[in-house]
Amino acid sequence: MSILSVEFLIFVAAVILLFYLLPKKVRWCVLLLASVGFYLMSGWQGGVYLLAVAVLTWFSARHIGKLRARMDEVLQEENPAAKRKLRHRMRAWLTVCLLLVLGALVFIKYFEPGRIALNAILKFFNNRTQFEAFEVLVPLGLSYFTFQSVGYVVDVYWGKVKAQPNFFKHLLFVSFFPQIMQGPISTYEQLAPQLLAPKAFHPQRMTMGFQLMLWGYFKKLVLADRLASVTNTIAAGGEQQGWLILLGIVLYTIRLYGDFSGGMDVVRGVAMMLGVDLTENFRRPFFSTSVAEYWRRWHISLGTWFRTYVLYPLSISRLGDLLSKIGKKTLGKKAGRMLPGAVATFLIFLLIGMWHTANWNALIFGAYFGVLMGTAMLLEPLFKVIRKKLHITDKTVWWRIFGWGRTMVLILLAQYFACTVSPEQAWTLLQGTFAAWDFAAAEETLTGFMAWREWIIAGGALLIVLLVDILCERKVDVNGRLAKGTFFLRWPVLLVLIMVILIFGYYGEGFDSTAFLYANF
Repeated sequence: MSILSVEFLIFVAAVILLFYLLPKKVRWCVLLLASVGFYLMSGWQGGVYLLAVAVLTWFSARHIGKLRARMDEVLQEENPAAKRKLRHRMRAWLTVCLLLVLGALVFIKYFEPGRIALNAILKFFNNRTQFEAFEVLVPLGLSYFTFQSVGYVVDVYWGKVKAQPNFFKHLLFVSFFPQIMQGPISTYEQLAPQLLAPKAFHPQRMTMGFQLMLWGYFKKLVLADRLASVTNTIAAGGEQQGWLILLGIVLYTIRLYGDFSGGMDVVRGVAMMLGVDLTENFRRPFFSTSVAEYWRRWHISLGTWFRTYVLYPLSISRLGDLLSKIGKKTLGKKAGRMLPGAVATFLIFLLIGMWHTANWNALIFGAYFGVLMGTAMLLEPLFKVIRKKLHITDKTVWWRIFGWGRTMVLILLAQYFACTVSPEQAWTLLQGTFAAWDFAAAEETLTGFMAWREWIIAGGALLIVLLVDILCERKVDVNGRLAKGTFFLRWPVLLVLIMVILIFGYYGEGFDSTAFLYANF
């Protein structure tokens, strides 16, 4: 069931009505039934897989939790041998769980690309053996519920949370329907207490959730989907002017932001109306003045997950200690201390690139940002000295403008690989950007993609999104203020927004409302 469909709106309305009609103590059961039902509508096979992941992670966390409780008792008895034995058993349970859950994720996502690569290698060595293709089921929201479940098991292992004794409550945490398609990836500590102890009905919360949903639909249907055909055509290549390719890359970046952040707003709005505050996944990334800041604002929950469960363990591991020693000898003490974090950051961005899709472009995309981020970490001590000598602070206006421009150029360069399917295609577009810049037939070229009316609508929608983002960046709670406003202020604004979506949105007969770009990750 698409969250862009009328069926989804009816489904959400029915769930909300039932949720608030029933007593608080059983409301989590309503959410569980709704989540399981929603997921099964995407196919029972995916539901079976999700159930298997939930069973495995619940069972593993329960055993790890029991072992941790026993280890706490042993600590009081001062029995080092028993403590080591219990720790080994905990680690064994964790390792088996991670291998099974993450191994299945890797197999499902990368079987077909791996098969193609293996066949190519065999053919290169004149081996006639070729592996046949077969369809591999990709469950809805595979990466999201996998990462969320794995994070929960690791948190139990670390002693950050207690293992959930009730399997059905754990299943709700894994399958909560608003976030199952495209995140955000929540921790057990953030999400579970809200699901299991829902808030009372609050009119203002309902209003804010509804407004957030409308805002998400506006960004998706009026802005992002309107740009989809333009960006897809330009990315496909062919004889094109350099300015048009650059415009296509900029529009692709805007489309990606409208698509992903719009989807996030819709699911956060639904969750808010059900008394749940999902973690924010976008925080106006195009106001960033560095690549590091950009990634702290873009897909926040994914970055947080990798930092918590990959970067931190790598940095404090024996490998991290070894890298730190090597770095101090070769780069000096200050830069040397940064080396483990820089290497871990590079590896994380490789994983983030591969998470997006299994092809060379994704690998290059990840390596590109990994090199940028890792190098910036290693050179930060030097940059700090230079900024101090030049009396540059974070509030220096010209420096912030320079930082913003530099960041946007670096982000746009990465998008050449994000919007294409092969390095050759990306390189062709990049070369074409610096080729002919002839504006003689610009009007005819642009109207060949969309009529001027469509360009004006897209431009107007972009200006509205930009205005709201500027207000939010200035700490203005637009959603909250509108919800607190008088009836005669709030509802005219909402009715206009609804009419704009209905009149100018890309949906229904004659339009192709594209699927959310991150829905199948």
